[in-house]
Amino acid sequence: MLIYKGKLKIELEENINDLKEQIKQLKNLKKAILSSPVYNVLDGKTQMIDKKIDEEIRSRLDHTNNVAKISKRIIGKIYDLCSIEQISSTEIFRLNKQKAELEAEIIALAHDLGHTPFGHNGELALNEFMQSITDEETISKIIDNRIKYFGVEYEEQQGHVEGFKGKLSFEHNEQSVIEFSKIIEQNPKAFDKIDTKKMIIGILAHSISRVPEVPNDLTAQIVRQTDKVEYRNKDYDEVKKYIVFREDEKDIQDYNKKSCAERISKIVEDLANEAIDKGKIDDENDSLKQCKRLRRKYDNLVYFIGEDGKRGLITNDNKERQQLIYKKLLEYYYRNQERIPTKSLSYTYPINSEKENKRVVSFDSTKGKTDTLVEQVINYINTFTNEKCIQTYMRLVKERIVKGEGYGIEPITEEDIEERKQNEIRQQIEKIRAKDIYRGRETHTDQEYLAILQSRYKKFVQNDLTEEARNAIQINRVEHEKENEQDRMLLIAMQEADAKRLELEKEKYRRPQEPEEQEV
Repeated sequence: MLIYKGKLKIELEENINDLKEQIKQLKNLKKAILSSPVYNVLDGKTQMIDKKIDEEIRSRLDHTNNVAKISKRIIGKIYDLCSIEQISSTEIFRLNKQKAELEAEIIALAHDLGHTPFGHNGELALNEFMQSITDEETISKIIDNRIKYFGVEYEEQQGHVEGFKGKLSFEHNEQSVIEFSKIIEQNPKAFDKIDTKKMIIGILAHSISRVPEVPNDLTAQIVRQTDKVEYRNKDYDEVKKYIVFREDEKDIQDYNKKSCAERISKIVEDLANEAIDKGKIDDENDSLKQCKRLRRKYDNLVYFIGEDGKRGLITNDNKERQQLIYKKLLEYYYRNQERIPTKSLSYTYPINSEKENKRVVSFDSTKGKTDTLVEQVINYINTFTNEKCIQTYMRLVKERIVKGEGYGIEPITEEDIEERKQNEIRQQIEKIRAKDIYRGRETHTDQEYLAILQSRYKKFVQNDLTEEARNAIQINRVEHEKENEQDRMLLIAMQEADAKRLELEKEKYRRPQEPEEQEV
């Protein structure tokens, strides 16, 4: 049965028994995701703001659940708009609608399962780790596993053709598919009536950077847009108190007066109507234009770079330190694979204290039969929360101090932090240079480009930030400096412990040797 509305065609399945079985399996798959460690651990990974005082922090789990709710609303709205009296009253219509809503929810609930601790800071560090892998046999095995999860066509689009000798990278949408597939693999017969390949396409396609083309499937298009609708509006609400509006921004000020719920409700209606008018939902659509302007308005605020190359001064994520902690953990477990557990452990590190309860994580699933060591390390550390990363780093540094060289990991140094800051500055300079070259006027030295950056920073702080924002920057600078000072003290403790061990070793050789007893 086919129903039409505008340019949208919805093909309704007519076998009621098949539909009921599919719905039953979809509900079981939803439950499997909701009870999985990788889903629940999202409660310990921040979405944007890293720390707040006397306020609840919005976690990546909150974002995921919101995307699922909004996606379901859009699907429901589309079916309601396509409603034809003689069809919509039938059980067939109701079951098809329920199935479509469940598929959207599942794709949304799974879309960030592979996200790293520390958000995109962790993703950047993990990407560097992946690019450091040069062993051809390991790369070949990883690509074989990727083909198993993503399919040949997707891998060819990523340039992973036969004889590939380049560098691999990490993307959280791909890791999300791996985590989703592992949930399916635990009991594949339980989900044999549903189209899991369609869901994998939807999970991959939510990331425009990795999948620039709009997917053909309407449900995938909805989740792709809903992900952006949710974070652009909710992230903006977290930082809007720091933003100064200019007189020429009346339209966005009017948009700002609406509550987040009102903004999202309007977008839900617009996207549903667009699906009917066009037969699909494009990446470029009228309903998201103001939503994108919100993103541009707060983008500079959240990601701006200070005079000293420091980022994360509004969100309070100590970006350089977080990346270094994550990178050190990756390298440590790569060198010490025997330290990756093979049994279930529990921990209590959710972000919001009122949600605090034990999270049980089974690490058996991190060691697939065909997984390389690289993949085992990634799968394991993906089960970490922000807090667990920090606590594990501290534990391993103390192990290095107590036991000496060859154990644990060495603390972060000021040189490490400074190098990360300078990398940020270099990246910003190259962006300005690239624009100048494009315009045919590349005339500045690095020092002159740096002066341009610093001038932009001063102008931005003076004209675009509220007094509350400037205060938050100073408070977070102090907070970050305390964390960096902690690392400096750990470094001193390590150096003193090493010196003491060396002195004891020297003392042992300086002592006169007792003469051996002569046999009588």
